[in-house]
Amino acid sequence: MYKRRRILGTTLGAALATALLPGISLVLGSPLLELLLPVAVFLIVNQLIHAYPSSVRGAPPIALLTLGAIGVLQDTLIWILVSWIGSWMDYGIHVDGFLAALLGGVIVRATVLVCLALGPQPVPEVS
Repeated sequence: MYKRRRILGTTLGAALATALLPGISLVLGSPLLELLLPVAVFLIVNQLIHAYPSSVRGAPPIALLTLGAIGVLQDTLIWILVSWIGSWMDYGIHVDGFLAALLGGVIVRATVLVCLALGPQPVPEVS
């Protein structure tokens, strides 16, 4: 269930960032198909580099701030990567600059953390 909320939060965050920020635009103008590229890249990289707390509501504030800052940096770099891949393929999303990528990273990370905070939290394993 926790993984599904991460996927939903990533998808919603990428869609919100594309819709809200003037510096992030679609290359061809077909929102549904062109959002597949950034969402796929976000999901793959976020699975490889896991920068989320195990339980958002139970995590100490310093852990949330640290992982949030690392996550925003990670998402900013992913926006830049997605823009580079999109310009190479003439498909996907174009990001105008670092500030647009940074704001997009903040929106995606905040959306994912809100989705993770909603609903039941995973039970930590005791070893």
